[in-house]
Amino acid sequence: MVTKVGERIRVGAVFREEGDKVEPRWFKWKGRKLPVQKVTYRWCERDGKDMVHRFVVTDGSDLYELSYRQGRLMWFLEAVETDG
Repeated sequence: MVTKVGERIRVGAVFREEGDKVEPRWFKWKGRKLPVQKVTYRWCERDGKDMVHRFVVTDGSDLYELSYRQGRLMWFLEAVETDG
């Protein structure tokens, strides 16, 4: 089941020089720090002048869609997909 969230979150990420790559490593949501075990999909898109980096990540059990708005330096949890 996919649940839309749309909340601003805190993310620990690595920013690499080659290819302007961003790699989320963990994020905080609802008072919990969730590890990013794997990035399963990533893409970039423009929203006006803002470049938005999007990621589908897993903590080992659920899938989360994260977005990073480069121009605003903000992270968001867009959606969560759970088995239940």
